[in-house]
Amino acid sequence: MSNYSIRRMELDELKAFYQLIVRDFSQGEYAPYSIIYQHLQGGLQKALIFCEGEKDIAYSVCTDSHENNYVLISLLAVFKEYRGQGIGSAFLKRLRLMYRDKQVLLVEVERPDQAKTPADADSRRRRIEFYERVGFYLIEGVDYSIWDIPMYLMALPLVASKETINREIKRSMYELYLSLMGETLIHKMQITES
Repeated sequence: MSNYSIRRMELDELKAFYQLIVRDFSQGEYAPYSIIYQHLQGGLQKALIFCEGEKDIAYSVCTDSHENNYVLISLLAVFKEYRGQGIGSAFLKRLRLMYRDKQVLLVEVERPDQAKTPADADSRRRRIEFYERVGFYLIEGVDYSIWDIPMYLMALPLVASKETINREIKRSMYELYLSLMGETLIHKMQITES
């Protein structure tokens, strides 16, 4: 078995990792550098590095400090040279273990039916399938968008039941984003029953 571990990213590493974020994610999927820096510095979010031995191989940004005990994985990516080797699944397995006392792990995925190109739609479908393979399910019955980008919410129950998550998801996501965005920008997150 590989020697995997998770370490917390130091603030002075963020500049280099932000270049990876810009490369790995579409514009609009990530916050500006200054916002991520403030969130990490203030403890609202954690940047985590997945390592094999001493080698960094993947990274994630998680919101995990809210009192509702819901963990939002805002960003998760495997370094290009390690993709297709099961690293993403191994990272999520470790995150699941790390957060085992929290209620749920949540991810936001862009909706394939809102893609501008067939290639983008296919990429979005593959992302959803990846999360389903590691145990996440699509939360049905809610329309969700962040920064005007329609998304699906997916959940991996840890302590909370699926029924509890489905019942509390609107309030819990609002609370998480209110802590991240504040009163002036919370209107950029929309979640309603569909």
